[in-house]
Amino acid sequence: MNPQEHILSVCIASYGDDVQPLLHSLSESKSRGLPDSWSIEIIISDQFQSTHIDAEKWEVEFDCTYIHYPLKSGRSINRNSLGQKAKGDYLLFLDADALPTNPTFLQDYCQRATLAEVIVGGTAYKPNFKSNKLRVKVGKLKEEHSAAVRERYPYGSFSAFNFLIRRDIFLELLFNEDVTEYGHEDTLFGLELKYRNIAIMHIDNPAYHMGIDENDVFMDKTTAAIDGLAKLIMAGKIDEDIKLFRVYRTAQRSGIHHVLRLLNSLFGKTLKKALCTGHLPVFFYDVYKFMRLCSHPIKIGRRMP
Repeated sequence: MNPQEHILSVCIASYGDDVQPLLHSLSESKSRGLPDSWSIEIIISDQFQSTHIDAEKWEVEFDCTYIHYPLKSGRSINRNSLGQKAKGDYLLFLDADALPTNPTFLQDYCQRATLAEVIVGGTAYKPNFKSNKLRVKVGKLKEEHSAAVRERYPYGSFSAFNFLIRRDIFLELLFNEDVTEYGHEDTLFGLELKYRNIAIMHIDNPAYHMGIDENDVFMDKTTAAIDGLAKLIMAGKIDEDIKLFRVYRTAQRSGIHHVLRLLNSLFGKTLKKALCTGHLPVFFYDVYKFMRLCSHPIKIGRRMP
């Protein structure tokens, strides 16, 4: 490859997902033209037990590579495999349920790729799409932020839903394959970038999050994520870039966490059930998470070098 030429490898981690809407959007973006010396490859790694029925059609229609990878499961394993198989010097990771909001989505990433080692495009929620679901209400409040807002805590705001990274840096880091709890492979990857002084640039190039869980599924995932976060805190792997941990540390210093532990034992299950109805304000979702975290007898661990 000529030193002036670049390949952007679009890496899509899937688990039996219909990625045709995403592939169509990427094809439309590519058709608008890429910056000089840039080319694109698209790789889908599917961990579902059977090959997707449309896989061959996708490869022909969208000039992509479909890899069936059912031997091991896990988001970290899937993303790591994609990065290792990619040919590009830059990797653009997209979740299978992403849908770019911007018709120049690929061009915008290519134009900025050389400006930072890691670039996060952002997450958005399509107007009026399942807006009654708790997942959308939470996402719009907590994830749908401009680049300027995300820059305030650049590492704590890291999300693997839609981000670009230099391939050489990715292969040095990789996602932690020991972490299986919902969402925390993102958390640890962002913090690892911080510990290694790898700069993150946040830009306004979001993708819509289209895979919206039902309320009960989302609450079960939330519960598992909080329990997983408690384990990571005790292992010394979380610092105060993570907002919920910052709030917990404040409560711990004042002793309020003991009260919240009691409240969780009395009302935690009831509050979770009420949140599943979708009628409570998002404020009570935050209360549930905080009570759940305080229910763990957390001893703050020390990060090991």
